[in-house]
This record gives sequence, structure tokens and C-alpha cells, in this order.
Amino acid sequence: MLRTTGPHQATDILPTARPLSRRHLLMWGTAALAMTGCTQVSYEGPVAEVAGTFEQGSPTRQGATATRTWWLSFRDQSLDRLIEAGMMRNLDVRQAVEAITEARGSAAGVAANDLPQISANGAAERGNEGSGTTETSTAGVSVSWMIDVFGANSNARRAAAADLDAAYASADVARLVMQSGIANAYNDLRYQQASVALTRKSLDSRRSSLELTRNQFEAGATDRLAVLQAEQLVAEGEAQLPAYETGVDQALARLATLTAQRVATLRPALSRNTGQPRPRFNASVGLPAEVIRARPDLRMAESTYAAAVFNIGVAKAAFYPSLSLSGNIQPTNISGAGNITTWALGPALNLPIFTGGANRANLTRAESRAVQARLAWEGAVLDAIEEVESSLAAYRRDARNVAAQQKLVETASEALDLTRTNFSVGAGAFNDVLDSERSYLQAQQSLALALQQQAANFISLSVAAGGGAQG
Repeated sequence: MLRTTGPHQATDILPTARPLSRRHLLMWGTAALAMTGCTQVSYEGPVAEVAGTFEQGSPTRQGATATRTWWLSFRDQSLDRLIEAGMMRNLDVRQAVEAITEARGSAAGVAANDLPQISANGAAERGNEGSGTTETSTAGVSVSWMIDVFGANSNARRAAAADLDAAYASADVARLVMQSGIANAYNDLRYQQASVALTRKSLDSRRSSLELTRNQFEAGATDRLAVLQAEQLVAEGEAQLPAYETGVDQALARLATLTAQRVATLRPALSRNTGQPRPRFNASVGLPAEVIRARPDLRMAESTYAAAVFNIGVAKAAFYPSLSLSGNIQPTNISGAGNITTWALGPALNLPIFTGGANRANLTRAESRAVQARLAWEGAVLDAIEEVESSLAAYRRDARNVAAQQKLVETASEALDLTRTNFSVGAGAFNDVLDSERSYLQAQQSLALALQQQAANFISLSVAAGGGAQG
């Protein structure tokens, strides 16, 4: 009800609308309290029905991904420096981190809805009345407060908090993707450099064989065909070099993109071939169903599901009345008439009676989004377990493959030495030398490829385990 009071008068002023009586307020208040529980939404972490029964608890805001340093298993300082640069400069990571700031701002905005909204205003006027001049000054304060009777704001706060958790997990996903991208590009770089070095070393050996063949031909100990075959072998090696050199440039370009640097900056530091990276630990990740607890993509999927569940509560609250309290105080000073203070205070009740089915449609969408989010989480769990098991199976067999390739290189090298010796003394055919040259280079390249695959499988396992494949 509106009332004015002043030092010289006290007069009731008719309100613009009929206020609710105490009986009406009591009736609506009782009904509101009775219906409050209808919109409350409880959330429990989902459980995926998979082998090993992976049960995810409530989502955690700060995951362990950012602090896991699985790449240290390679004991390669160049790789360490590249990933450090990526953590600071990678654009995808910086964008994901900025998304956290946005989500934090959204959560703060939703939380502010529970606080009273206060605004102030003021005005001054000066006019003439007859022979006199009047001055009027007004200053006022308005307050409004939406009472969260049916849980719309509380559910919105919980949904915003879940969205913030998802933003943190998304940043962890971006970091892990960046780390694995740099590690894979670095692994490719070292493989291409090793292939260049092997090809050049093989070319030196083939050129020596060509020189030996020419000497034999001039001495009449062999024919022209042997010389042509030796020249062909040299040409084959020279033809392989450009592809490997292109691979080196492409790997450098990829590393430059991931670390937000120029190729010209990276090339001097990475031009020297320091050998292919090899993990120094035997990967031990435990049960796949337990390992994937650390995966940030699963934490993000569960947080998204939690937000969708709480948004159902927001949609349900729209079916019930909304209650707000508002008021204002406005002192007015009129020269010659004194002070007049006007104030107003009262509740406002909004009844969502005629919504044209909009509230029902919003609830249907909210419930469908929650179902979709739940299914997306379950699918992510199944994919994660498959990735861990597949990567672990591949990595466990890599050591046997590398050992077999190393043995093959040793036997191919010995065979090449024997065939050269026999040919130089005239006890063997030059075709044997050609075959041994090719077999030796192929064995070396197969070993380099096995080492690259071993490193790549370790990287895949580390990513599949959420950065936890260390042992």
C-alpha cells in the first residue's frame, strides 16, 4: 500500500492496483510451500553398465590432467621444452582457459539473481509560480527481490556450477590434445630425421660399392651390367631422400603451429638428429575401468549431464507462480512546502496461466537434453575403455617387435660385410652385394619404423588413460 507522510500532513493515497489481502497472501504462501518440492532436482553421478563397472562420482572441478607429466617418460629435453611452450602459447589451450572465465562470469550472474536489486535515482527542478521561484529536489532508492520459492534460481545456480566444471574439464582436454599432438609431431620429426640419416649412410655405402664395381670392370673382373646395377642402387637411394626431407619440414611446421612459433625459430634447435624418442618406463595403467576416471573428456561429459539435469528443475519451476517483493523510498523537497517522503512496499505474484504450451515445450526439451547428455556420457565411457585396452595391447607387443627388428639389423649388417668381402676377392656375384645392400637398409628402416610405432602407441596409451600411462 502507498502512503505519504510529511511534517505538515498525513494523507492516504489510493494505489494504482488493489493489493493482496493477508488472507490471499497466506493462501498463496501455503500453496507455494506445498509445491516447492515439486521442482527440486536431485543429481547422482551416473553409472555405466560395462565390464569392470565404471562408476563416476560427482564431477571434480580441478582435474589431474594439467599436472600429469607423462611425456617425461621419454627423458627428452627437447620434447619437454616443446610441451612447455605449448602449455604457455598454444591457441586452443588459451581459448579453452578463456572459456573458463566466461563460465565463471555466467555462474556469478546466475548467483546474483538471489540478491536484492537496488537502484538509486535523483532529480532537481526549478520553476516559477506567480511572483515566486520554487525548487524541487527528489532522490530515491528502489529495491526488488525475486523470492526463489520453487527452486528456479537454485537449480540455475547448480546448472551454472556444472557448466563451470565442464569448462575446467574442457581446458584439461585441450591441454591433453595439445600435449599428444606435440609428442606425435616430435616423434614423426625424429623418425624422418633418422630415415634421412640412414638413407645418406646407405648412399655412402652404395657409392663405395659402385666405386669397387667400376674398378673391377676396368680390371676386367666383371661386366658392364654390374656397373649399371650399382648405379641403379645409388639412384634408388637418392630418390628416397626428398620424401624424408619433406617429412622433416612438415613435422617442423606442425610443431610450430602447436607451439605458436615460427619454423625458423624451431629449426636451429631441432635440426640435429638426437635419436628417436623411446619411453623409459613399462606402461602400467591398471584396470581400464579404473584408469578412465582421470580422463577429462569423461568429467566434461558428466558435468554436461549434471547441468542438463538441473535445467529440468528450472523448466519445471516455470509452471508455478513467481513471487517478488519490491519497494521504493522517494524523499522530495519542495522549497516553501517542506519535505514529503513517498514509499511503497508490497509483493507481486506472477501466475503463468496462459503460456500457450511454451512451458511444456521447454520442459520436454530440457528432459530430452538430459537424456542425450546421459547417452553421450555412456558412449564416452565405452569409447574410453576401448581406447585404453587397444592401446595397452599394442604397446605391450612393441618391445618384442623392436627386439626382433634390432636382431634383423645385426644379421643384415653381417651378411652385407660377407658378400662385399667375397665379391672383392672374386668369390661371389655382385647381385649378392646388391641384395644385401637393399636388405640392410630395409632392416634399418623397419627398426626406425618400429621405434616410431612404439613411441606413438605409448602416446596413445597416455592419452587414453587421461595422461596416466606411467609405470
